[in-house]
Amino acid sequence: MDVFLVYLFVATATPLFLWVEHRKWAVLHIPFVIALWSVFIYYVAVPELGGWGHVTLWSLFVANLAFAHIAAFMLYAVPFIQKQRKKKSSALKNF
Repeated sequence: MDVFLVYLFVATATPLFLWVEHRKWAVLHIPFVIALWSVFIYYVAVPELGGWGHVTLWSLFVANLAFAHIAAFMLYAVPFIQKQRKKKSSALKNF
């Protein structure tokens, strides 16, 4: 559960990183973060989640994990790829 708590803090900070360049994504991610914190608080208050509680917790975790990876790709990899394509196309034009 300690790894989940660390991930929860990282997931909570994700909208802050997205706010400047991808504000719509940040706003879209906020309800997932609120849901994760709600499920975590419920887990701490009532240690026995039951079947649906675990399904909800893991579904939210996987959804946030997927969102974080897609956001990281869009934030860091896409600009890099576009820059490389621009370099390649300008090199071909000069050739």
